[in-house]
Amino acid sequence: MEHYDRNSALAARRNQLIREKMFGEAMLKDSAIFRGANVLNLFCGNCGIAMLAIEAGARHVVAIDTILNANAARRIVRASGLSHRITVFAVEARNMRWAGLQFDILLCAWMDDMAVFQGRVSDLIVARDRFLRMGGIIYPYILRVSIGAVQDSVSWETTHNLIKATMGNRNLQKIEMKRPVLGYLESKHIVTTFKEILLFDLYKITLADLNREQFFTLKAVRDAPIHSLCTVFESLVMRPNGPVPLTHSHFTLDHRHTFFYLDTQMKACVGATIVGKFTQMRCNQRTRMQKVEFTLEYEGPNGNYSVQGTYHAR
Repeated sequence: MEHYDRNSALAARRNQLIREKMFGEAMLKDSAIFRGANVLNLFCGNCGIAMLAIEAGARHVVAIDTILNANAARRIVRASGLSHRITVFAVEARNMRWAGLQFDILLCAWMDDMAVFQGRVSDLIVARDRFLRMGGIIYPYILRVSIGAVQDSVSWETTHNLIKATMGNRNLQKIEMKRPVLGYLESKHIVTTFKEILLFDLYKITLADLNREQFFTLKAVRDAPIHSLCTVFESLVMRPNGPVPLTHSHFTLDHRHTFFYLDTQMKACVGATIVGKFTQMRCNQRTRMQKVEFTLEYEGPNGNYSVQGTYHAR
């Protein structure tokens, strides 16, 4: 579980710097497509990626995000002397009413697995359909999410003890156990193989595609309890020889993942199979709220387990 203390803030900042470095190197390598381009930067954060786009040769960047992030981004852009090259707006893509405005590149570098589960892909689809010119580029253009089962006893037990300490508070249980959380994962916590559950081609995906079901099979690689499901995210850019993933070391304390806590822990044995079903639904067509469901069936020498969970991400 992610705790908002000093160490967590430092880890989040390290994660941000690593991602900025990764995308900065990729954009400089792809400077031919950024040179002279007008760019729309979704979920701009602190505008670090927008400034890297300028460095890669972009003519102008329009950056959008929430009012809190946008205000901070404006200060950073102003201090960097790039106010004439980067314009920041506090607005959601679905609420933008810029008739006739078209961009050469749709930049969505801050998309990750949590953003996918929060429904931000819908904002990207709206921005693509309204503002990307014919033949324009989405960067990156493929999002891939894989899932595996992990041992996460400390966070799992902390959450359950919190619920037991406030017996009768059903609302607290719903909030704490039924929402995905951000955290850090080391390889020693992995219990099963990882399997792809989502693959979005951002040129082709539609809003209807965000409601989907996907079956998957995981194989236990060691004897250990399973406390949660964990996702791994990759984004891909197009290169002359085909799509290339922008990857870095996932299982370190510098890279955040999304965790889905299980109500009941499962005890896995090496070689056992877990058959699962992933379901994602948009709860409201006017908002980006998503409902995510997992159904797991475990068969092993130590018994059979069946687990189901429904999670809400905003």
